[in-house]
Amino acid sequence: MKSKTGLIFVFVLISVLIFLLNKRPITISTTEQLEEIFQYRLEGLEFRLKPGIYNLNPISIIDSTCGNCEDPDTPIPATAGVIISGKNLKIIGPKNRSAIIHTNAGYGIYIKDCENCVIENLIITGGIRDTSGFASDAAIVVKNSNVIIQNNIICRNFGDSTLISKNIVGIMGICGRENSYLEILNNKILQNSWDGIALYRDAEAHIKGNIIDGIDKAGGRIPRGGRGVAIGVTWNAKAVIENNLIKRYWKGIGLFVDARGEVRNNIIEDLLTWGISLWDAGKGKPIGIIENNIIYNLGAMGAAITSSVEENPGHFKGNIIIKTGQNSAYDSPDYYGFQCALAEHSVPENFEIKDNIFFNNRKASEDLPDYDVIEEEFFIQIENRKEEFIKHPFIESSIFYKDFFMEKETENPDSI
Repeated sequence: MKSKTGLIFVFVLISVLIFLLNKRPITISTTEQLEEIFQYRLEGLEFRLKPGIYNLNPISIIDSTCGNCEDPDTPIPATAGVIISGKNLKIIGPKNRSAIIHTNAGYGIYIKDCENCVIENLIITGGIRDTSGFASDAAIVVKNSNVIIQNNIICRNFGDSTLISKNIVGIMGICGRENSYLEILNNKILQNSWDGIALYRDAEAHIKGNIIDGIDKAGGRIPRGGRGVAIGVTWNAKAVIENNLIKRYWKGIGLFVDARGEVRNNIIEDLLTWGISLWDAGKGKPIGIIENNIIYNLGAMGAAITSSVEENPGHFKGNIIIKTGQNSAYDSPDYYGFQCALAEHSVPENFEIKDNIFFNNRKASEDLPDYDVIEEEFFIQIENRKEEFIKHPFIESSIFYKDFFMEKETENPDSI
């Protein structure tokens, strides 16, 4: 075993020297090479993973802080598949994403203290839930780093059913932690057992052009895909969230506590409960610019506003909300609040709500507001915005488009 480790070390040393002399990417083709290379803090290197399956051996770690605890200064025991640290690093798989990493850990790819890191063209799967319910387990965890995460498939990170039953939390797709900036672009985040993307304290992200699909549409404590929030921005995290397709999840997009978010041009559909939530949790002051989103076919309310911000609180404009509040099991306000298309729990005086389109929504009781337009007016309004819709990168993959446009086009021979 020692001789094998020594050979791998020699391989790493030679590969780095070749890169420095020729500026050629370093090729990785085995799990052993991948694990050996990233034992070190590296700088200015590009790594190319060959097609194949990389089964990582988990490393026991102590995370010095807690991402989602009331007291962040809480050390958390966890596991990591591989830890990436350094500066100006690129880890890139083949364009067809045929390099498959089974992380076998809670913090699958743990990007820690890394400046200008790129993760691209990989499949990341096979996470295992840590025993601590406070571990921010995810296929990719980013802490004290800035990173571009693009064109990856992050899928089927489930975890142990016993631990999920005990602690509720599963394994996220991507988790942004302290002092990090993430560009999360054009990924498929599929069938993971907790939040698709979560940002915690002092994290910031641009989240654009991703498909976040729970597939299993699971809720509660079932260890399957779609549990949690598709995109959650919590504590004082910040995000621009645009042009994503979110479907078959427990909950949609949440701006919680002191979060700041711009949420625009997303398609949010076929969820178990709510679509978009601006929520102060009784202690914060969240700000949300929420505009031009499509929210369709939900079990609970389309959107909910709970905030007390007085200056520049944001707005809710140009959104389309259709067929929400469909599941009477959530009619009690003790679940998620007022069961109607737009639940206005606490709306700041200068928080503008205008130019939205509501149609065919259900409400739990007659005293709740009803903003629905009649069917004829609804179809006129969405037809007027069709040119805007078809610019969305995933519009043809949405059930909204299929239900309201494809059927009409089929019926009209002149449109073919």
